[in-house]
Amino acid sequence: MANTAIEIPFYVSNDGEPLTGAAAQMDFESLKTLAGTDKSGSAPTIGEIGDGWYKFSVAYGTAPFDSGDLVGVVDADKNGNNNLANAERYIPIEVRLDFYALMRLVNKMSQNKTTGDMAIKDSTGNTILELSIADGENTLDREPGIA
Repeated sequence: MANTAIEIPFYVSNDGEPLTGAAAQMDFESLKTLAGTDKSGSAPTIGEIGDGWYKFSVAYGTAPFDSGDLVGVVDADKNGNNNLANAERYIPIEVRLDFYALMRLVNKMSQNKTTGDMAIKDSTGNTILELSIADGENTLDREPGIA
């Protein structure tokens, strides 16, 4: 079963006003894993929500979100048609596995007591995310204050 896609929203303004109708002018300037692996070749499509809000969708376990957390930059004016200032044009993006953890606050969850594997379920009981504790061969240690 594939994990459910999560939508990552971001806001774009032009001189402080919401930028609308510009999804076709947007692209990822960069998209990388925390280890520096370039994932821009599988960057998701950007769509418009409305009133200056845009989004893209990713699902854990599928490219580009198949190697852990992601960081990147969206160029909100790739062809320069909207004349955005750099502060409005380049939008920092992050996608973290713990975004799914927020779902635990509003969705059902079950955990296998033997393996520790977890499944987060929607209101109808369908699994929307599976986390297998024994899946990873590698460990990521995070030290406070070190990027």
